[in-house]
Amino acid sequence: MTLRLVKFGPILNSRPAGREVVLRAKQILNGFTDTYVQLDFSSVEVLTPSFADEFIKGLKNEYADKKATHMEFEKNVVIKETLALLGFI
Repeated sequence: MTLRLVKFGPILNSRPAGREVVLRAKQILNGFTDTYVQLDFSSVEVLTPSFADEFIKGLKNEYADKKATHMEFEKNVVIKETLALLGFI
């Protein structure tokens, strides 16, 4: 299952926004049977550490039995550095 983050906007910032997107992502992922979730950051322009921390940890807590793979970010340095800072890549 691929989750395109640009659906939630090109600028992903703040913990409250991260919590909201986790809730919306749960609705999208509800009932899927794949063993992995692919997070697609392509076309996302900004990803703040607070949003990424809230969103990715929220998904990991909810779907601990699933594996997050292939975090696509099309060579966006801001997204790459944010994910690296938090230890997600």
